[in-house]
Formats: sequence, structure tokens, C-alpha cells
Amino acid sequence: MRKAHYLTSLAAALTITACSSTTPTALPTYPDFNIPALPGTPIDAGNVQSNKLLVAPGVKSDVPSFIQSMFVDNMTAFVNESGSEVIDRQLAQRFIDEIQLKENLSETYEAYQGPVEAKFLIIPTITDYSWSSEYEKADSRKNKDGETIRYPAECDYTGKVKGNVQIRALPSMKQIISVNLTGRESGSKENPPSKKCDETSMINGAIKGAIADLLVKGDDDYITLSKYVSSQGMITGAKKAEGEIYFETNLGRLHGAKEEAAVAIYQEIDGELVKIASGEMVDKDNVFNSKSYIKVEGDSVERIKRGMIVMLSGECTGFGCKWNSSLKSLTK
Repeated sequence: MRKAHYLTSLAAALTITACSSTTPTALPTYPDFNIPALPGTPIDAGNVQSNKLLVAPGVKSDVPSFIQSMFVDNMTAFVNESGSEVIDRQLAQRFIDEIQLKENLSETYEAYQGPVEAKFLIIPTITDYSWSSEYEKADSRKNKDGETIRYPAECDYTGKVKGNVQIRALPSMKQIISVNLTGRESGSKENPPSKKCDETSMINGAIKGAIADLLVKGDDDYITLSKYVSSQGMITGAKKAEGEIYFETNLGRLHGAKEEAAVAIYQEIDGELVKIASGEMVDKDNVFNSKSYIKVEGDSVERIKRGMIVMLSGECTGFGCKWNSSLKSLTK
């Protein structure tokens, strides 16, 4: 784990100065900029489509329920961050009891006959998990200046998990998508009480961290699932300020909008969401409860029309994302 110590020190030592343009204050006060509208787009902004979703823990006979619950908690947080709503767990439990989830992930189900207000059923399942540990004795080394650097004894723990996320339509129970995931997490404890390296808290911590690693913002699987889970707003207009065009959307903080969040802009064509452009929400002073403003890449500005769908994309922006991705690959 001393490699991890080195990487952590390296991360702490880096100082990054980001250069970015400043968004004008109070964008709503700037003049409207006329943009074309998709056919049939109402003059007044429609309501944001905030999904109501059921999250049900998957079934795997050799995986304890408390480990499945960890994944459910992570998936619930993922849904909430996307601006959608997870139906109350008590109501969800009644539904789960009735449909009797099966261990076979590819199992087909009969259409659900009872009342249910959710659009999708999400089934997160831990399909396999393991952990390992290693004792490292105390050590000392001299640096280039001749100073002695001492390293205490430590126990290194590694957790590994495999998971699956199914999304099924309700009430048909038709499988929409199934994604397989892998996660890994390492941790260490200095001056452990014994060389056995079998502390329950450290083992569970490594497994919990590995489960958190299954879905990380910016990863391909996170982005894929966001398309099905995120709330859907729409482009409602545009503003021109200081020579730049900013697109207005009715996707506000109440539906997951955050400053500098990455978004995707879609047009529905033949029942499919076709991606038109990527964009980014502007600074916090221009993200409001029921609307926000988006900046898109210059090449895409002329393609954006009123009535196009706006969703949080699940992509991660900024240097921190790139650094986290690099650090993750080095510690695998």
C-alpha cells in the first residue's frame, strides 16, 4: 500500500489553476435570443418529466443481504442525484414481495397486474465479492538527502466486487437494459493489533468501497444508466450576453440541476432519443429552482432548438475527474 501513499502525496502536491470564462451575472435579465422551435413545441414550457423509480435489491444466494443493501443505497443516491425520485421503500417492498425476484438475471417475468406509479424497476445485484489482506512489516529507507524515512507496520486490505444493474419497464416488466460492473477498493491500517489482518471493520470497509467503485460519475456505465434514470427537461429559450449564447432550460435545482453539471441535449426521433449536443450548466448564480442556463460547444449552437430534451448526462467535468480516473487505473 506504500504505492498508494506515494500517489496520495503526489495528488496533494499538485496545484492546478483552471482557466475558464466567467458567466455574466443575472442571465435572466439579458435580452432574449430567438431560436427556432421543434414542430409542436408549446409556447409555454412544459413540465419536467421527473421519473419515479422502484429500486429492488437483487437476489444472490451466496451474497449476504447487508452487502446487497449497500448497493441499493448507492443506487438510490445515484437516482436522487439524477433528479428523479425513488419510491418509498415500504411501498417498494410490497411490490418486491409480489413479483418475487429471481436469481437468474435474464429471467423473464409476467407483466405486473397491480397498481404501481413507477416508470422503471431498477434491480442492483452484487453477483460476487471477495477480499484479501496482506501484512507489511515496519521498514525504513533513506531518501536522496540521507534522511531516514520510517514506515510503520500495516495491514493492507483489498475488496473486489462484481455487480449487475437491470432496468425493467413497468408494468410490463420488460428488460430495457442490463449492465455488468466491476469494482475494487484498497485500504490500510497502520500498527495493526495482529499480523492476521482480519479486522471485520476493515474488511467491510474494503467491500463497501469496492461497491461504491461500481458506479462512478464519468464512467461509461454511469453515463449509460443516466440516460434512463435522469429527469427530462427541455430547452425553453435562449439569452445573448456579452456576445455569447446561453440556452435556457426548465431543468432546475428541484430536478437535479447543479452548477457546472454536464448535460446532454436530445431530440426524440421515431421514439428514440438522438443526442444532438453536449453542454454544461453555468455557475451557481444562474441555476435556479425551476430553470437554469446551459453553454454548449460553438459548433453545436446553431443546432439547438426550443423543445429539445435536456438531461444530466452523468459525465464528469474538470481536471479532478481526469486525475481520479488516472489514480483509479494506477491502483487497480
